[in-house]
Amino acid sequence: MLHVTRLRFSRLALTRPLGLALALALALALAACSPGSVNPGGNNPPDATPPPAVCEPSFDDDADGIGNGLEGCLPAPGRDTDGDGRPDWRDDDSDNDGVDDRYEDRNGDGMLGSCATSCGTPADCPPEHDCSFSDDRTGAGLCVSWECLDGETDPHATDTDGDGAADGFEGTWVCNPPDEDHPDGLKQIQYVDSVDTIPYATPNWKIALELAASHGAVTLANPATLDSAYLFDLPTPGSEVAGFLISRTAREANAFLESQGAFSRLDALAGSNAILRASGATGVSLDGHATVRSTVVVLNVTAAADAPTVRAQLLPALLDRPAADVPVPPVGWTGEAGVQLMVTYQTEYRADVGQVVIMGAVALLSHYEDPARPTGFLTDDLANGTGLSHSGNGEAIECEQFLVAEVPKADIIWVIDESGSMDDDRAKVAMNATSFFEKAVLAGLDFRMGVTDMNNSNGGRFSSRDGGSSTGDRWLGAAGLAMFQNGINDPSGPDGADGGSEHGLTNGRAAIMRHLPRDAADAARIRPDAKLVVLYVTDEHPDEIEDAGIIPDSNVVASMADKADIAAFMQPYIMEFEANDAVAHLIGIPEATANCSSSGEVSYGYIDLLVALGGQFGSICQADLGPTIDAILDDIVGSASPVVLEFVPISSTIAVVRDNVLVPRSRTMGWDFRASSNSVVFYNMPFDPLSPSELVISYRRWAEQVPIE
Repeated sequence: MLHVTRLRFSRLALTRPLGLALALALALALAACSPGSVNPGGNNPPDATPPPAVCEPSFDDDADGIGNGLEGCLPAPGRDTDGDGRPDWRDDDSDNDGVDDRYEDRNGDGMLGSCATSCGTPADCPPEHDCSFSDDRTGAGLCVSWECLDGETDPHATDTDGDGAADGFEGTWVCNPPDEDHPDGLKQIQYVDSVDTIPYATPNWKIALELAASHGAVTLANPATLDSAYLFDLPTPGSEVAGFLISRTAREANAFLESQGAFSRLDALAGSNAILRASGATGVSLDGHATVRSTVVVLNVTAAADAPTVRAQLLPALLDRPAADVPVPPVGWTGEAGVQLMVTYQTEYRADVGQVVIMGAVALLSHYEDPARPTGFLTDDLANGTGLSHSGNGEAIECEQFLVAEVPKADIIWVIDESGSMDDDRAKVAMNATSFFEKAVLAGLDFRMGVTDMNNSNGGRFSSRDGGSSTGDRWLGAAGLAMFQNGINDPSGPDGADGGSEHGLTNGRAAIMRHLPRDAADAARIRPDAKLVVLYVTDEHPDEIEDAGIIPDSNVVASMADKADIAAFMQPYIMEFEANDAVAHLIGIPEATANCSSSGEVSYGYIDLLVALGGQFGSICQADLGPTIDAILDDIVGSASPVVLEFVPISSTIAVVRDNVLVPRSRTMGWDFRASSNSVVFYNMPFDPLSPSELVISYRRWAEQVPIE
């Protein structure tokens, strides 16, 4: 059973009325402690005049967000936890442990997280919670454990959980503003609002940027109400990221079509061609708008160019305007030049006003793919949807705790087209299998894979067989590389009917049903705690939509009426995936480059499936399918991760502490963020089921956002 416990604190949560005076005090305190500011903590010098004999319980004299009454101000002179002569209600660090009370009782409710079990001695606490005894500030005791702390420590105990580590050195320090002891505390950020920076239009956006980013507006010629263009740069030699945002009137009817339209415009740039590495994940933005996050495009240019130069060329294309209307100002830096660049972007479609907002970045491909550089995640942060919101949105701060005992798990079914036109494509998948297995292991993924074909007479059988299993099939784990490669090249298996049929929907469904119900005791079944993933690889649309008479057996571009019929036809398949908590991915032919394969067809039907489920889509026409397979693997790891955040973070502000040690953001040894699943994943950092790790994760987020479902 996957062992994960999540605990959360929200800095802005106040759960009881404190009176007008306290509200004013809190307002003054917050004004003095604006986002990104640092409060050094510790005790203040003694007051020049002694405290009054009787305090007002509804006030907050030390402006720590905790009412005087909750800090024991009655009876006079009031509780003095550290014995320094100043009562707790006048002391911003009541226990003198170096952590201000406001950062221990984070929501100011006078309670220690959700710890509620009283005790007289440690023996009263349940042993299964690994509890310690702590004075609960009323003379009784509390059973304290990681599960109930909710990101808080006790303002009246220097070692809240009794583990020998003082509260100032528990992992929760990462949720507090930086200080001398912990300079890597809560990460700072800068915000840019279109209200303040776009004088010629009202595009209604606000973005979050790294503190090191320089930024500025592009003044457009003859702008419409929704038009804008904005630049932001991370020019340091280790980064070299050229970011951008554009907004305009929408040209299409949904986010996916706008995203694909942007790809088509990039492909049409003079002197270049574009390859769709990953379509991005379709979903709902944190503001409640339809969106496609993290579209990844490789742009091949004939003449070597750097990121700022290529960005200046793509802005007019994305705005759908002549270059003369988009005078990009000099940005003051020149990056390394190359003939392959990476463009990543988010597409947000605001149906209520008919607007599209595209935010992303350009970087040299070799920089993006180098795991030793931050370029990859800096670029992804600008395209994953977490840094974009509406004008005027505020900030909240989150502190979440997790107990993690196991790695993410996934059971992956590959549905492979075995027709003759796919011989070279199957070979490309098999060639990248070694890298896929190695990276899955590096990411800590507990995976099993099965391969089947698209022949509707084969009943979803895997190419790897086991006559002694309940299904006759064998799942392949990390030691099954050679059998997996054989299966990719011969997906029907040793006694299956080869080639011909391309009923991928039917045989993919059969493969799922063949290995249900989920059963931990039967190795042939899908595991109860594993994410179920189906990955289609084909250069054709499914024969099922031809059999239904919707489109013919040819590479036609479907009409809007045909697309509506296909969408309706796909609903039963989508519902089955949803009912079985499954996600679909695709390597196929995009409509935007319908003729990239002389013998192929646009992947209608499959596209509807992955768009509905938030899966990834890459072009099968790429010479090297490895990067697309990597992108799909990243999504699989994220969707299987046990560490799922409660709110959408601003991903560039996430900080992670594991067992009181700060973990770097790294795709080789550390953590990373997956926006498609709102999860944190770990690379080369396995978890031990016998010894759960304590995680503390802090981040800033937009205060107004729709709930995650």
